[in-house]
Amino acid sequence: MKRKLSIFLLLCLTTIGCVGQRSLSQEQKMAWWQEAKFGMFVHWGPYSLYGGVYNGYQQRRGGAEWIMNRCKIPVREYRAKSSTFNPVHFNADSLVLMAREAGMKYIVFTTKHHDGFAMFQSRASSFNIVDYTPFRRDIVDEVVKACRRHGMKIGFYYSQSQDWCNPGGNTARKEMREGWANPDSVEIDRYTKEHIGSWDCLQTSVSFQDYFYRVSLPQIRELLSRYGNDIGVMFFDTPQVITDQQAQDVMKELANYPHIIVNDRLKRPNFPGDYKTPEGRVPKAEDIEGIYWETCMNIGSSWGYKSWDKNWKSSQEIIRNLITIAARGGNYLLNVGPDGLGDVPVEARQCLKETGEWLSRNGEAIYNTQRSGLHPAWGECVRKDYKKNSVLYLCVFDWPTDGKLHLQGDFTGRRATLLADGSPLKLEARKGSVTIQLPAGMPDRTATVIRLDLKEKLPAIKLVSNSEKVFKIVDTE
Repeated sequence: MKRKLSIFLLLCLTTIGCVGQRSLSQEQKMAWWQEAKFGMFVHWGPYSLYGGVYNGYQQRRGGAEWIMNRCKIPVREYRAKSSTFNPVHFNADSLVLMAREAGMKYIVFTTKHHDGFAMFQSRASSFNIVDYTPFRRDIVDEVVKACRRHGMKIGFYYSQSQDWCNPGGNTARKEMREGWANPDSVEIDRYTKEHIGSWDCLQTSVSFQDYFYRVSLPQIRELLSRYGNDIGVMFFDTPQVITDQQAQDVMKELANYPHIIVNDRLKRPNFPGDYKTPEGRVPKAEDIEGIYWETCMNIGSSWGYKSWDKNWKSSQEIIRNLITIAARGGNYLLNVGPDGLGDVPVEARQCLKETGEWLSRNGEAIYNTQRSGLHPAWGECVRKDYKKNSVLYLCVFDWPTDGKLHLQGDFTGRRATLLADGSPLKLEARKGSVTIQLPAGMPDRTATVIRLDLKEKLPAIKLVSNSEKVFKIVDTE
């Protein structure tokens, strides 16, 4: 009798917990993500073995993770290359600590990209890191456990529609001019036009319907069943071909984990998700006002590892992007692409290190902030609300030549200090405007932050997630 009563009480508590989870408001669900502001995107898979080079030719266009498609590598050839994937240098703790030291608060890891290779062990397809390679370690599992150890939130990227190696997956059409100088380019282009982007008969041997219910949905179930309580974000991508019914079937699985935040790329337009995903750029303030959004962007010129990449962002560019995004109410998801051995390029590591050093002094102006609605000519303005008043963080990019910083708005300034060291600054405050006397030289040429405490608390800003605004997915254009 006691055993039955214990089981009954346990079921009751479990039910109450589930009900509590399902009653989360959108604001509560998005709270940690809104506070985090800065995350690491990781694109990694066997495409890193190529490094953007095929048959001695550098891939002409697009990210190196698209090399199989753009260079029209036959399925059997790509699978054979993938079977040699052995990233013996990879260490999940090192990756997570790199993100943490850069000031990042969450990681979105690519569990399966468009090539169809799963970075986790999967019963739905043997084309995965454990069953198909000499490495034989479950990288997704290692990353999740490292995130747990180091207090880092984890999100999963999963390509639910495109899959170039598992039969039936979608293949976005790219012309050979985007890949390499294949002497059969004209014939290949004719074939891909006739076969909706596919270049290998193995890709069209079954229907997408068959593929979706045999590989895609089962793999999503696998990830959720193993890590559902850990996952903070599901980042889907390139939603061509997938139907509303198939998207609804995915959402049924996600309904068991109501805390998971979902992006806007599962299926458009009827599944808007929880947030918008402008790619590779910082959108104009008027384009994203009042919605949850996140810019995803490369630290170099490719999502996947490109051996000949010379176009690395400086830490100043990264930091100023982060400030501008925070000032407009968004998040910044910055991508790194490890190489075939599992090493993050040294250029990326250096940029992240410098970014982390700046955030260690100025992170107060980024984390748990919101858009200010102010757009000064000298830089950006970020807002944070405290119990009794609001604070504006004035992030100065261009130091005024007259030594005075002017800002207008519906507020009253009370005190101004340099955020990095707390030095007080002379403040002339009137209702609707402030003038701050600056030091002779700019203390931090990346971005000098001035904390402006206000006398009042500014009106609350309400955010929604169901905006009809849709941003392009750049690499499928």
